[in-house]
Amino acid sequence: MDLHHATELRDGWVWPTDDRRCWRATMRHIHMPQDIMQHCTHKRVVVQAGGNCGVYAQLYAQQFDAVYTFEPEPVNFYCLTQNTVHDHNVHKIQSFLGQGTEHTQSMHNPADQQSETNSGMFTRDHQWGVIPVLAIDQLGLTHCDLIHLDVEGGEPDALQGAEHTICTHRPMICVEWFQHRDQLTALLTEWGYHTIGLAGGTDMMWVHG
Repeated sequence: MDLHHATELRDGWVWPTDDRRCWRATMRHIHMPQDIMQHCTHKRVVVQAGGNCGVYAQLYAQQFDAVYTFEPEPVNFYCLTQNTVHDHNVHKIQSFLGQGTEHTQSMHNPADQQSETNSGMFTRDHQWGVIPVLAIDQLGLTHCDLIHLDVEGGEPDALQGAEHTICTHRPMICVEWFQHRDQLTALLTEWGYHTIGLAGGTDMMWVHG
């Protein structure tokens, strides 16, 4: 695939040409990182996924010392790299997030069956594929102040793959609040977290203590 020719420039952002819904949602919630950062005591390291086209990664890079962003889909990842090319504190990783013990996976996009394309809806297939599944704990971070996850229902696995990081550094955690609410609540409560409200009306913020 010619990744360059699969993209276009929209308001200064390199973006998948075919996408419609993800662009609207991202622009509607473009202030979400700023809303979340107001609650961060320190701004050394943030882990953010899905990286999508790099909008949130770039915004976090303006205040954090280091941003680790994960995005598995090739066109999205190309856009992410182009949109953060001057942000040298952004570490870009082309993979899914999980517990770090899974086999490599392929992906599908439920939006392909809908009326409008959405480049932000790619999810893992549980079969052999070419895209790795990594765990946040595998980063070996010496600091972690924020974990922000919007990974299309993969949030519980991603958090379980970050248990050591979370229990060591007690970062603020923000997760998309559409799927697996009971599972996420049980997991984060067990680790000593409580909610402080929604960011952008869609992502729940959690802090320790």
